[in-house]
Amino acid sequence: MKKALLMIVAVGFTAAAFAQTTPSTTPATPPTKTPEEKAQMKDMRKDIRAYDKDKAAAKEEIKKGDMAAAKTDIAAAKTEKADIKADRKELKSEGVKHPEKQADKQVKKADEAKVKTELKDIKTDKVAEKTDIKDGNTAGAAAEKADLKADKKELKKDVREARHDGIKHPIRRA
Repeated sequence: MKKALLMIVAVGFTAAAFAQTTPSTTPATPPTKTPEEKAQMKDMRKDIRAYDKDKAAAKEEIKKGDMAAAKTDIAAAKTEKADIKADRKELKSEGVKHPEKQADKQVKKADEAKVKTELKDIKTDKVAEKTDIKDGNTAGAAAEKADLKADKKELKKDVREARHDGIKHPIRRA
């Protein structure tokens, strides 16, 4: 009897506590961005890509032993970093939270999408080549093989760019 009475009291207090909480005040739709913010974010994405490209080029030059070219690449990367900082400051003043992080995520997302589309193209070319071979169309099979080779080359380029932008295993993520 005592346990049942305590349980009823506990349930009553719990119900009272839940009844006092207010619903969340977060808006259902995210705030829309102005065209200026979109343009600045696009500029920031381009700056981030250029910065990553310059850093990668500098690393390659250092591996080759060409220090003069590496220094010019590092200087270019520093100017890109300054542009990124200026863009970040301007976007923060307009109310965008973590603009550099958002732009970096957008760059990575775009890179992953490129890799995914290239993988789909490769799969369709392989299937088309097999069907051409099965049908006896050697000219079509040769054309599909050439397309497959070009798509693999494009995939290799996209994977390299994705790695420069910070994606560790772009093919596994696709």
